[in-house]
Amino acid sequence: MSLPITTAKPKSITKAFFANFLKFLWVFLFVSILLKLFVFQQVTVVGPSMEPNYFTGQGLIVNQIDKDFGRGQVVAVFKDREVARSANFFTKFQATIYLKRIIGLPGESIEMIGDKVIIYNSEHPEGKILSETYLGASIVARLKSDRFYYPKTAIAAGTFFLMGDNRINSQDSRNLGAFPAYSLFGQEVLRFWPWPTSEIFQRPIYSFADIDIDTKKALSLIGSGRE
Repeated sequence: MSLPITTAKPKSITKAFFANFLKFLWVFLFVSILLKLFVFQQVTVVGPSMEPNYFTGQGLIVNQIDKDFGRGQVVAVFKDREVARSANFFTKFQATIYLKRIIGLPGESIEMIGDKVIIYNSEHPEGKILSETYLGASIVARLKSDRFYYPKTAIAAGTFFLMGDNRINSQDSRNLGAFPAYSLFGQEVLRFWPWPTSEIFQRPIYSFADIDIDTKKALSLIGSGRE
């Protein structure tokens, strides 16, 4: 006596598979749209102010909700503070955005001479030179030859001192003042375009050096112009 053999219906399995796949696809698209609108945003580099590390046409992804801003972080920032203050979901994408690097933190003071950036804070009250290994050699040489000087300036609470990596061709905190935290649109998490140079952003690790004799001499020549 033979027992009846039951088999699953292929059509039913196929329909169930595609139904589940479509559900997954819709959920995936919905979550992706939410992330795109409220968390991550694409920005395109325009202009030379961040050379030699960023060039016109590169595509970046910035995180709009992570507010853990630290030294060395590359950020997208509203050019106009008043626009930043009143920006909402519908208007913020129409504003002019700069790409800059955070150099000075709230509560610190900053001073510059030649290619040297001097940071004053509770850890270094007498000032230490910030080592910036990402600056281009030609930019460093130009800053030295121009004998550039930026007077010692306090960075107010809730604001950040931002500069472009291309220090000789950048509109930044040196002439615009420190940027309030609310004007920072987001921080870079990924460079995705062009594909061969795509990489996850890594915040630089800084070291601080004592102010050398030559820099001290140069500062002493400025005299009463310093605090």
